[in-house]
Amino acid sequence: MCFFTLFSFSSCGAGAVLELSRNEAAERLKQGDIGFILGAEAAKMKELAKLDPSAPFYAGLLTESAGDRLRSAYLFEAALGSPISKVKKEAARKLIPFLAEFKDRELAERILRFLQKAKNVKEEELITLKGSSLYVLDRYEETARLFRDSAGGPVTWRDAPAETLASWNEAFRFLSETLQKRPGLLSSRELGDFLFGPSFGGQAGAAYRWAYEELIRHPDYGFPVLEKTAGAGRFAVSGGAYSEALIHFESVRRSQPELFVRYPVLLNDLGRAYAAVSSKRETGFKVFTDWENTLRTGKSAPNLGEGILRAARYSLLFYAGRIRRQQAKHEEAADLFDRALDLAPDPVQKDACIWYILSSTFTVKPENVSAMVVNYAPRWHRDDEFYDILDRLSCYLVSGKKWNDLGTVFNGIRNGKDGATIAKYAYLMGRAVSLGYVPGRGMNARDYFTVAYEEGNASFYYRALAASYLGKAIIPAGSRSAAPAVSRDTELEFYAKFFEFGASAYAMPYLRENADRYTKQEMRILAGIFASSGRYLESIQIAGMYMRRDGYEIEIADLELYYPKPFTSLIEKHALANGLHPQVFFGLIRTESAFMPGIASHAGAVGLAQLMPFTAREVAGIIKKRGGPDFSAGGEIDLTDPEINVQMGAVYLKDLTNSLGSPMLALLAYNGGPGRIRRLRQAAPALPEDLFLETISISETRNYGKRVMAAAAAYGYLYYGLSMHDVVSGIFK
Repeated sequence: MCFFTLFSFSSCGAGAVLELSRNEAAERLKQGDIGFILGAEAAKMKELAKLDPSAPFYAGLLTESAGDRLRSAYLFEAALGSPISKVKKEAARKLIPFLAEFKDRELAERILRFLQKAKNVKEEELITLKGSSLYVLDRYEETARLFRDSAGGPVTWRDAPAETLASWNEAFRFLSETLQKRPGLLSSRELGDFLFGPSFGGQAGAAYRWAYEELIRHPDYGFPVLEKTAGAGRFAVSGGAYSEALIHFESVRRSQPELFVRYPVLLNDLGRAYAAVSSKRETGFKVFTDWENTLRTGKSAPNLGEGILRAARYSLLFYAGRIRRQQAKHEEAADLFDRALDLAPDPVQKDACIWYILSSTFTVKPENVSAMVVNYAPRWHRDDEFYDILDRLSCYLVSGKKWNDLGTVFNGIRNGKDGATIAKYAYLMGRAVSLGYVPGRGMNARDYFTVAYEEGNASFYYRALAASYLGKAIIPAGSRSAAPAVSRDTELEFYAKFFEFGASAYAMPYLRENADRYTKQEMRILAGIFASSGRYLESIQIAGMYMRRDGYEIEIADLELYYPKPFTSLIEKHALANGLHPQVFFGLIRTESAFMPGIASHAGAVGLAQLMPFTAREVAGIIKKRGGPDFSAGGEIDLTDPEINVQMGAVYLKDLTNSLGSPMLALLAYNGGPGRIRRLRQAAPALPEDLFLETISISETRNYGKRVMAAAAAYGYLYYGLSMHDVVSGIFK
């Protein structure tokens, strides 16, 4: 008999009570009878909860992904009875938009009864869920009172980035208060403050869209035309329909430009739309620069206040700069960003201006960027926001052998907080001094390598290289530590149950959202949960999250999670059979696939060693000629088979090594192609390979080489007892 199951259990007996005949379900749906969903299905949710009170939540995620929102809503309702607080909160967050959108009164009544029995509900998510239920039941006075008495906290709403529970609270409060009033024209100022003010954090997300559509649904309350049109423009921008957005925004701007000045989110959306539509960029540039001039000279909107006018002028100059940058007028763009910098209202926007100034200058006058970095570094706020600029700059400086400029930049950023970049520039200066390319500026090569080693917690690659020159271990002796015992509290259990109930693919968004709240020990446990289930990609990502925190000190337990060693016998066998260092081959496979056999890239590379099908066919022919198995005998080669994939990857890497004469060049060719790497190397034959790697203009290939090298260093140290000198000398020639 064929069954339609609500949930998949490993035990047939446990799931039997939940099975519904597929034929019966199909026939009743065919007849238009959905009573078994609205009635009997709700009972089945409770049966599922009897097996595990938290199970309905994970079942809800599975059914939601299959597009069955009604059934998933009933499953989330059943999950409200979970003893795990995190499950209850997340179930509530799923139910809030469902109730608001579908106005399921029966579900709202059941939720209110449940919350009434629960008593003393304090969780913000459940308070918002109660408010949404009251609103659906048209109990507007109670809804408004609830949100006037309970302030929603800044809990991030997962389905709409940067949206908060407070956004839903404000939406329910405003609408319930509005619908209690006598029908008539809404105040433009009141409505503008609601739709375009801080209520939604500048995001046109789910709560915003729902509130806007609810207001339109009640025409008796007189949605002002200009605010309605501006809201439509915001929706168009959020959906990428920039030409449509300009039609809406332009009609508002011509009638009431002050609306854009008063509400920065509208001005920013207008700027994004002009910048995105190539045929309108010149028009947008003229509109924005003329507009800024009138505000600067006091000819427009003089009564809005100095702070509002400065913020508007910032946005106008900033987006004028964005437009000029897209028109490849980089010098003019840099000047506009520089003018905007003095008006930027907060550190994030100041950093954005500086980033664009440096990026625009790099395009036309890269020789000026080193001095500009020294000038701007004391003024920026988030050092890591400029990593890409400084990475591009180091490539330019090493390629041009501008060692003095390299030293100037190092001195300019040395006291910053971006350890990865400081380590990079320190190591490069150490090498330049050791090779006699530049005087030490009061520091010898060992001094620079010491800085790279000490800052290298943020960059394992440069720490490993510095350690090889200093004769140090990558981790000082005595630092091997076991993870402290941490009790499995209910929040960690929340993640464990993703695996218990077959929903592991849906766990990471929740973890990313909450990661900053968890201690290193808790994150370590979570990484272990993922690793023990074979989800090494997520495990590595989790370990990386806490290893990148400020003040982190490297520990063995973390390195073992960050550099795991599955498929050991298979990888070692084929590495040794092809004369490869096992630590290098492990580093390559970790970098390529994170040990996920079925993974495929956007380009079409497949499996552990990420082989392209055409490459696999060539390698299969080589293996067959050498007396090995004929992997292509059955037609398509199964590159998801670890045995096949790893053998082919080892043979391919060895052939590249033989062809290019260097393990590092072979690794770079594995990513960037042998012809390209050969041409690049011929253009810079005198540079040592570690410095040559820094000159590769393709950032993907350049960073790939560093990632494999760092991983090889870790594997050699953790599992093969090698010193950093042994690892580095075995790769760089």
